[in-house]
Amino acid sequence: MAHLLHRFGARALLPRKDGEKLLPPLLGLQEALKLREQYYVAGRPWPFEDIVPGRPQPPPGCEAYEARKKEKAQKQAAREKQISDAMTAMPKLIAEYKASRRLDWTEVSALDRLLMTSGQIREKYVRKRLSKQH
Repeated sequence: MAHLLHRFGARALLPRKDGEKLLPPLLGLQEALKLREQYYVAGRPWPFEDIVPGRPQPPPGCEAYEARKKEKAQKQAAREKQISDAMTAMPKLIAEYKASRRLDWTEVSALDRLLMTSGQIREKYVRKRLSKQH
């Protein structure tokens, strides 16, 4: 690819003519874009700007789009921060939840221990405690 560009110059990027027929250029658009990127990576200017343009300029009137894009990125960053903060607080919340659901068997009466199943006891005592909290 590069050898064709070096040998033919700008003609390698332009359509060719064979009598009345138009033929495609020796270097297709994708190949020319790859070569252009290689020029940019090497730090050299792309000499064929008029044929295969370089980095595109933003179209006129795209300020609103750019502002929305920036706002969306800020919202996403804020959301990620909110999620990470919530995840750091999660072990504490889980411990509090487990402590609120834990059954203290010292408060269960002996009669309830004999006559009720553990599920019934849990429902009676834990649910009673939770309903008082709310």
